[in-house]
Amino acid sequence: ENGRRTLKPATLRDSCACARCRDVSSGQKTFSSVEIPVDVGLEHVKPTKKGLEIQFLNDIPRFVQDGKEHVMLLPWESVDLSLKRKGMEDVRLPRKRSVLRRTGVVYWDRETIAQQVRRIDYAEFMRDDSEAFWDVIIDICRFGLVYLKNVPRDEESVVRITTRIANIRETFYGRTFDVRAKPNAENVAYTSGYLGLHQDLLYLDPPPMIQVLHCMDNSCAGGESLFSDGERVGRLLWPFVTRHRLAPLAEHHVPYQYGKHGHHYFSSRYVLDGNAAGFSSVYWSPPFQGRYLSPVKDIRQWIEPARIFASLINDKDAIHEHKMEQDDCVLFDNLRVLHGRNAFDVEGGQGARWLRGAYIAAEDFLSRAAHIPRGMAEKYRGEEAWTPGLAQSGLKKSVWYGDVVRRVKELDPGVE
Repeated sequence: ENGRRTLKPATLRDSCACARCRDVSSGQKTFSSVEIPVDVGLEHVKPTKKGLEIQFLNDIPRFVQDGKEHVMLLPWESVDLSLKRKGMEDVRLPRKRSVLRRTGVVYWDRETIAQQVRRIDYAEFMRDDSEAFWDVIIDICRFGLVYLKNVPRDEESVVRITTRIANIRETFYGRTFDVRAKPNAENVAYTSGYLGLHQDLLYLDPPPMIQVLHCMDNSCAGGESLFSDGERVGRLLWPFVTRHRLAPLAEHHVPYQYGKHGHHYFSSRYVLDGNAAGFSSVYWSPPFQGRYLSPVKDIRQWIEPARIFASLINDKDAIHEHKMEQDDCVLFDNLRVLHGRNAFDVEGGQGARWLRGAYIAAEDFLSRAAHIPRGMAEKYRGEEAWTPGLAQSGLKKSVWYGDVVRRVKELDPGVE
C-alpha cells in the first residue's frame, strides 16, 4: 500500500545469514526455525551502505543468554525484492530463468546456427580462469549447442570435459556410455540405422539436462549428427494450444518407458508443457515411447497436431547437420535441442563410428551457470534482459511464424 511493504520479523529472523546463524565454512544454519519465538519483534533498524542492520526484540533465547550482540544485515537486494523493484529472476539463483535472463536465448534454424555455433579449443576450455570455459557455458544457455575441437582421443576425455563443468549424472547406462553399433543392442542408438530426432531418457524423472558426446572415431560412410531447436518450435506453437485442435499437444500424456535387461522406468509427458504463465518445456522422443497401459484411450486427436510438431522440427531448414570428426566433442541441452543421426555403414570393416558420452543434471549445470562472471553473459546478450514474454513476442515477429500459421491452418482453418 502506497509503495510500502511490511517485513515480517519471524521471517527476517529465520533469514539471518550472520556468522552466528550460518556456519562460515558450510553456510548451513546453526539454529532451527522452531526456536524462533512467535512474538519476535524488531528492536532497532539502521540503514547502512550494504543494507539494513536489524536487531531483534525477544530473539532466540540462547542467542540472548550468551550475552553477545546479535545484528542481522538485510542486503539491499532483498529490500528491492520486497518492494518489487526487482523480481526473483533478477537474483543470481541456480534457476534456468534467472540464468537465461543474463545470457539471453537465441532460437535457431539451420542457417542461423551454421553462422553462430562455435567450436572452442579443448585446451582453452580446460585451462583455469579461462574465458573459453565460460563461453561454453554461455553458448549452452543461449543456443543449447556448442562444440569443442582438438579433444585428445582417449576414453577419459569425456569425463574430464563433463566434470570440468559439474558432476556427472550417472544413469543405468553407467557413469559414461559408448555409442556404437553392436548386435542385440539394448538401445536403438547402439545400432547403425537412422535415428530420428529425440531427447534422451524421458522415462527418467527428471531427465538429464546436458549431454556431452566425444567423437572417438567417425571414419565410416554416413553417421552425420542431426540437431533441431525443439524449444523454438514449442514456443512458436504454444499460442495455438488454447484452441481445440492443437490442445492435445499440451493436454495428452505421452508415455515413455524402458523395460529391458533388469531395468524398468516409466514416465509420461506432454509434448508442450506449460501453465497459465506460459510455455516451459518441450518433450519429444518417438523411439522411446512406451505403450499405453489401457488401449481405450483414443490418440487420434493427438496424432494430427503431433504431426505438425514433427513436420516443423524435421523440416530441412530446421535441422543442423554435422559430421563429427575424431577430435570433436558436442555439448547440448537435452531439454531443448532434439538430436538424431543419419544411418552409417560399417559393414566389411570400412571405417567405424564410436562416440563416448556422459550427462549432467539440470541442478548441477545451473549451479555452475549461476556463477558466470558479471559482464560476460551480458556481452553477448545485449542491453535487454531475456524474459519468456520477450521470447514469445520475438518469435511472433520472426520469419518462422508465418510458416507455423500456415501449417496450423491446414488442421484448424479458423486460426487467424
